[in-house]
Parts: sequence; structure tokens; C-alpha cells
Amino acid sequence: MAPHATDENRDRHQQSMPTDSALSIAYIMKSLSLEEKCQLLSGSNMWETKPLPRLGIQALKTTDGPAGVRGSRWVDGTHTTHIPCGISLGATFNPDIVRRVGNILGSETKRKRSHVLLAPTMNISRSPFGGRNFENFGEDPYLTGIMARAYIKGVQEEGVGACMKHYVANDQETRRFNMDEQIDERTLREIYLKPFHMALQADPWTAMTAYPRINGEHADTSEFLVKKVLREEWGYNGLVMSDWGGLNDTIQSITATTDLEMPGPPIRYGEALRKAVLSGRVSETDHINPSVGRLLKLLARAGLIDSVKDAGSESTVKNTQKHICEDDEVELDDPATRRIVRQAASEGIVLLKNNNLLPLSPSNLRKISVIGPNAKYPTTGGTGSAIVNPYYTTNPYESILEVVKTSKHNVEVAYERGIFTHLQPPLIGDCLTAPNTGNPGFQVDFFDSECFEGDVVATTNWQNSLVYFMSDGDVPPSLQGKRYSYKASGILRPSVTGTYDFSFSSTGKAKLYIDGELLVDNTNWTQISGNFMNCGSVEQFASKELEAGKSYLVRVDNLVVPPPTRPHDNTLFHKISGVRVGMLYKHDEEAMFNRAISTAKDADVVVLVVGHNNDTEREGSDRMSLFLPGRTDELVSAVCAVNKSVVVVTQSACAIAMPWKEEPAAILHAWYQGQECGNAIADVIFGAVNPCGKLPLTFPERIEDHGSHKWFPGNAETDHAEYGEGILVGYRWFDAKKIEPQWPFGFGLSYTTFEIANVRVSRTSGVAEDICATVFLEITNIGEVQGSETIQVYTSPSKAISEAGLEVAPRSLAAFSKVEVSNGETKTVEIPIHREAFAWFDVDGKEFQVPGGRWRIDPGNYQCFVGTSSRDIVSTVVITVE
Repeated sequence: MAPHATDENRDRHQQSMPTDSALSIAYIMKSLSLEEKCQLLSGSNMWETKPLPRLGIQALKTTDGPAGVRGSRWVDGTHTTHIPCGISLGATFNPDIVRRVGNILGSETKRKRSHVLLAPTMNISRSPFGGRNFENFGEDPYLTGIMARAYIKGVQEEGVGACMKHYVANDQETRRFNMDEQIDERTLREIYLKPFHMALQADPWTAMTAYPRINGEHADTSEFLVKKVLREEWGYNGLVMSDWGGLNDTIQSITATTDLEMPGPPIRYGEALRKAVLSGRVSETDHINPSVGRLLKLLARAGLIDSVKDAGSESTVKNTQKHICEDDEVELDDPATRRIVRQAASEGIVLLKNNNLLPLSPSNLRKISVIGPNAKYPTTGGTGSAIVNPYYTTNPYESILEVVKTSKHNVEVAYERGIFTHLQPPLIGDCLTAPNTGNPGFQVDFFDSECFEGDVVATTNWQNSLVYFMSDGDVPPSLQGKRYSYKASGILRPSVTGTYDFSFSSTGKAKLYIDGELLVDNTNWTQISGNFMNCGSVEQFASKELEAGKSYLVRVDNLVVPPPTRPHDNTLFHKISGVRVGMLYKHDEEAMFNRAISTAKDADVVVLVVGHNNDTEREGSDRMSLFLPGRTDELVSAVCAVNKSVVVVTQSACAIAMPWKEEPAAILHAWYQGQECGNAIADVIFGAVNPCGKLPLTFPERIEDHGSHKWFPGNAETDHAEYGEGILVGYRWFDAKKIEPQWPFGFGLSYTTFEIANVRVSRTSGVAEDICATVFLEITNIGEVQGSETIQVYTSPSKAISEAGLEVAPRSLAAFSKVEVSNGETKTVEIPIHREAFAWFDVDGKEFQVPGGRWRIDPGNYQCFVGTSSRDIVSTVVITVE
């Protein structure tokens, strides 16, 4: 429910600022010129706000992101902990482990000399095709709100800020900067805004607006969304920033109370904002000062405002200039962090099927065949804002091998890839070394010309065959804002003689050479791909014979010019420059496939690891199919045809089709597990961890069954999208339309068996109290091993909704509790049901005789469904709301 803000709510946000800063802030506000105020409301570079040394104001440094703390460099930055993706954290149904992961992120934010972590992502997995679903917590707003609240608390307990994003409805990648999403207000309130309102209980330091238009207005320019709902109704007095390049209008954004334009240098705030004030279109008193006040409170909370008497000192000036320096970022890979991340990763894995094959025991096995494109090269995380440089990664093959070695049993572990599923060959990796250092990767030489001539202005090094200039900090200062050129070069030493396929994608006008021979001319490209945030060319391909051990000079010449993209509203991403060179030995793919089948035939058990990758599921583009890429389904069926003891491990950020689901003995869905991917999968397969993950979204049998299918992603030519399914998102659609899903929301098996009994309700009361009722039940572990079960409580809707002729979801998640139970043990569980579970948004507001709509809770009897998924209901009780 979304009640009006109270004085208590407003005071809570205001009192979070240190009281000893109040005088400094008041003094600073009076001392600031209009020009300084407008500069403070915009970034100074990619990640920092503008410092003001004369008044003791230091720069606030932000950092991505949702899968780990990246630091100041987009690619090849300092190492960090790579946590499981958001959808995997959602699958844990465990706010406590999410909070502990948040603690890790908060600590690493400080070590990266940053003050605000740009996370969590709180958007809804509206469609299985959403390219950024890996960042979300799932399809249900209540689950998302609970997990986001825990994440934010964990981060901020370490003394740094979190950023709830993207406010609101950032649910697709297709034309994401311009798409106008038509969402009726009831749906907007009950589904897409609800998690953000719930998250305010954690007091997030900041919020970030979304890219798309919502009902005709960009989120950052919407007085309805930011000023009316977020600030006036909910009482949020924290800082609201734009997404990167997503500040859309000087006047409308500031009047909507969007405080900060990121990144810098400013385009629509800064000098443009000052001129708007001088022309009378913006009020310094009503618009500028409140935003500056919120920024100063954030800076004070982060400890970035020196005392007034020390303002302007030499030490202050040095402090304001140092935060962006990557050298100041500290790395710390400690065992305690590894254990928590490994637990979080394993808790998110969902056991979908098990015909008594799992868990495996090395003592009973002679040979394990590990097969699949994701077995040695798993997808550990998403792209874009979720890219990090991890301390290490683990893969299923090596982790399985380690378990077998540790067991000291004589078990053969065979491996075959079977198929390729990438859309572009992988980066060249350790086969490539920079000429100037001998370290892996490319050397980049910059020229102050458009023809690669003259002196080299500067040289930088990149760890692989990917060069990615995301910010001005990646480019020499003398070249910023100018047309320039650069050469990326490296020494390639292949390990196998044969034919190699090269792929090449670039921004700008680029050419790829090998030993001076032109291999790909990409100077006149016109077709956009998802590379470089939708600013790069589609892959161009060429092949070349190479000899093992011989050295070849790989060189890319790139003239930096804007990409030929369709017009869009973002002010940042068209400035990106980069090149990507992929290389792959030309395998006989049919022979690869056949070797995998042959390896599977004589194995005692097969672990087949398949799924999506960073080509097929990524930020910047939406998926196009429910099916796994390439010949995946064919491979699964072929392996299952020759071996009945097959464990299929799938990786994806959202629902996938499994036309073969009846064929394997066991199925695990593993999401993207970060650095502990391999270890977490092995822990579950061998029973070191009893699986307890639950699906945070519905898996349909076919995409036509999904509620979003008819409307997602909308019309890319007209930039128009209808949220036509309304409130019937995810499982609500399947329940309302009586469609059987492939796997239901909340579903997940265990290696043990639980019994739920004696379900009852007590403490039924009126709506004046926060808790309407408490559900009591007993859960018994009748199996042989300790395990955890997630009890889920769903409630029926008010009868008044259907009587008004509105769409009705038969049941909605109202509460859940994850309970660990030893074998043979019985536990009593209490689950409080809060009044918000019965609230719905009456757009007409007729009940209250006021315009604009209101939240309402109708008296009456409500069914309360208790179970272990949205479809596995073990008991139904009645709650009376008076």
C-alpha cells in the first residue's frame, strides 16, 4: 500500500544526516553562487560529482553495480568480488543472505574509494525476453521489494549509500532510451512502483530514474512520478539522479525534482540550468535550492563536507581531486567473503527435476562425462553495468574435477564441449600480448589526427582484444571533444596450426590487419548491433590460416566518428568508442557434436551444462526466442538418448523452453552465479549443499502462453509499447487464464521431503494495525538429510475489484519464510500478513469521493493460500478483514 507521507517519514530521512553538518550546510547554501549551485547538480566526469574546494565540498564518487563493485574503469579495472546476479539472489528467497552479500558490496565500495553503489536493480522481469533480466529479482513486486530492502540495508550498514534503480519500468532494452511505455495507473502502482515504495523502509541514500518514457514522459521529467509519488506521497527526501546520459530536459527535469545529471561534464544542467534560471524559466528558490540541499545532505552523510573553518585548505583540494584515480582503489580477496558468496550462489540454484539421481557420490562412480558449451566456459554474469573484473572464476568442469580428486576415489572425469552457442567468437585472450609490455592484450596508441599520423599522443593497455572507451577518462585529455584516431595492436601466437575465424566489430571507421594484410574493412558500416551499448557495428567475419607458435601482428586502425545510430534521447552512449576482435579455431563442429555423444555413452553419469551467454542475453538488446541458442536442444536430446543418467544444468537470466524436460534424470537451473559459479553447481550436484532455490519467475511451456507475449517489446519503429497484460504479470496471468506453466513461480525441489500441517490463522483484526493476521503452521522434515523449505503465502483479491469489472489476479504473493529443518525435526512457523497484502489501487477514487485515485482495503473474507509454490498449495485458510 502507498499511504501519504507522514511528518515522521519525512523526519526519518532528514535525521539520517549528521547533525554537526547542519550549520555547515546552512552556511554553504548561503555562500553558493547560482553558477556553483548549477555546477554541483551535475557530474564532473564519468563517476564523480563536482567538488567545490573553497567551501570544503569534496567529490562524491559513484560506482557500478549490481553484480559487484567495479570501480572507476569500465573494462579491465581493479579486481573485485563477483556476486551472483540479481535473479539468482531473488531465487534464494532469503533476505538474510542477500543482506550479507550487501555487506560485502558496501565494504568493497569503500575500498574502491566510492560513496554510492549504483544498485540494486529493482525492475520487474516482465517478459522472458528482457535483455537485462539478470539484474532483476524476479517477476513479483513483493519479492522484489523484500530482496531490494535487504540488499540496501546490507550495503548501507557499511557506511556507504545504495541507489534504488531504475525508477520506474526499465523493463526492456529495445529502443530503451525512447520507448514510450503505456501503463495504466493501477498497474503502475500495484506492480512497478510497489518495490520502490517497499524499499524506502531501508532508507536508500539515492534513487536513479529510468531511461524510457512512461505514459509520454521520461521518468526524470515526470512530475507525477518523481515529485508527486516519490517525494510528496512517499516522503522521500533523498537525492534523485538521472541514469547515465538519461537527463532529458533542463527545465522539466529540475521541476520534477530530479536533482543530479550524470555523468559529467553537464549537458542539460550546469550552464544550461543557470541560463534557465536567469531567463525566468526555472526558480532558484523553488527548484534549484531544494535539489542543492538534497545533494549537500548526501555529501554530508558520506562525510564529504569539511568543516567551514577548514574549507579551501590545501589538504581539502587534494582530497577532492584524488577519488577518480584507479591507483587508490584497494583489492581484498578474503576467505570469509568467498564463503558468503559461495553460499549465496548455491542457495539460488533451483532443482527442477530429480529422478533419484542426485546427489552424486564419487564412491559409486567410475566415469563422469562433463559436456556442454557452458561446462568449461560458463556465463558468470551479465553485461553492461554488471561487468566486473573478478578476483577469480570457477567453472563446473574444474569444480567437479576438484570434488573427485578430493574424494580420493578413482573416477575418470571426461570433457567435451559438444557445440558452440556464441554469436561472435570469443576474445583472443592469452594468445595476444601487447608489443610494449608483453602483457596479455592490446596496446593502444593515440594520434591527434584523423589519419593515424604524427607523434603518438598517449598509449594505454587493455587486458584482451577488447578496447572500450566509455568515458573521457579513457581518452587523453588533449583529444577529448575532438576527432582523433588510434591504433590497437598486439602480437598473436596461436597454439594450433589451422584455419581461424576472426570477428570484428567497431565504432567509428575501423580496419583490421594481420601482419599488414587487410583482413576486414569496417569503415562504411551501417547496421547497428548490441555491441558497445548499441553503438557498434554488427560482426564482420574473415578467416585466415595460421601456424602454431608463429608471431603475427594484429592491428586495428580506428578513426573515431559518431556511429550511424537512429536518433535517440541518450546523451552519453553515442560517444562510446571501441573495437572488438574475436578469434576461434575452425573446428569440425559435427565431429565435436559426435565426440560429445560418444563420451556420454559409456559414462556412469553425464553432467550437461548448457545455456545462454553474453552474446545471447545481454544489456542493450532483448532476447528473441524462448529456446536456448544454437543446437542446444538437439545436444540435450542426443545425450539423453545414449545415457539415462543425465543431469542437465541450465544457465539463463529468465525463463527458457525445455522441450526435452522429460528426457534427463535431473535438471538444475543455475542462473549466473558470479565467481563461485562452478563451485556452487558442484556443491549442489554432490550434495554438499541441499538445493533450496525457488523460481522467482514463471517458466512457460511456450512464449505464446506468457502474459507479455502479445505486447512485448512494442513497436520499435514508432517507439510505442503497451503494457497490455496490466496487473497480470507473470504467474498472475497463468492463474487468471488457467494456463499450465512449464515450471510455476516459487517452485523448487530438495533432496529431502517436507510435510506442512496444522495451518491456522490468528489475530484477525481491523486495518488500523500493520499486521492483519498471523499464519501458523508446522513443518516436518520427513527425509534423511537437513534442508530448507520456503513457505509461501498468497492472498485472494478483494471482491470489489471484479465487481468493478477490473482484471483480477486469483492470488498474489503476500509473505514467505525460508525455514531450515533437520531430518526428523518439526518446527512451528509464524508468518505475519501485513495489511498491504489486501490493498489495491482504485484509480477512480469513487470510494473516497476524491479525484486522482486512492489505495483502499475492503472489508470482508479473504482466502489465504499456503504452499511451496504458486501452484503447490497445501492449505487454504480464511482471513477476515473488518
